[in-house]
Amino acid sequence: MKIIITEEQNEKLNRKIRLAVEKLGLPQAREMFGDEIIKQTYIDNPSSFLDQFKNLRPIEKGIEMIYVDNDKLPLFYYYKQDQETKDGYYFIHYSRIWSFFSEVMDYSYTEIKEIMKEWLGTTYNLRGLTPGIFNY
Repeated sequence: MKIIITEEQNEKLNRKIRLAVEKLGLPQAREMFGDEIIKQTYIDNPSSFLDQFKNLRPIEKGIEMIYVDNDKLPLFYYYKQDQETKDGYYFIHYSRIWSFFSEVMDYSYTEIKEIMKEWLGTTYNLRGLTPGIFNY
């Protein structure tokens, strides 16, 4: 059975799915909606997924600088010395951020690194290191 919806209904549905992804988090939203529905929701502007992470708070913890959300959960971090020497990595949380681009949007590792570089540079003024992944 095929269901036909208007463009306005489609936009409303997309807004609701985006809100669910933001409120529930990507792992739970993937279980609820599936990758294909989430992909179609963000297909016109995949980088807009990162908008929900534009107000992360930096916390200095020993030799690391960790960016956390409102629940104090880490989303990415780097070693302060690496930032000073411009030699090292920004470690991006895999299941909360990176997997959206790799598993939902089917982007290559190289494409994701470029998206992460742009996002970190424009949103947090962080440049010079290579984006990588972590998951804990």
